[in-house]
Amino acid sequence: PPQRPMALSKEDLLTYLQKKLRVDVSKVDDDTELFSSGVIDSFAMVDLLVFLEKQTGSKLGPEHITVENFDSVSRILNFATAHTKA
Repeated sequence: PPQRPMALSKEDLLTYLQKKLRVDVSKVDDDTELFSSGVIDSFAMVDLLVFLEKQTGSKLGPEHITVENFDSVSRILNFATAHTKA
């Protein structure tokens, strides 16, 4: 059977940010503004969206790309949890 999506863990998200997007996660806490502060740019957002689709099993579109959803680790985790398919 296909693998069921699991809620995204903070560790998985930080590993992704560090390895794929080259974010210095030692300078990032749960509420660090990632996009507003320029830690992540719009090109990285596309990669992040693809990563989140794989993690959650949900198809995400441009309407999901908002500062409210993606501007910090805690916001991304909350968004991923809300969009993870059972």
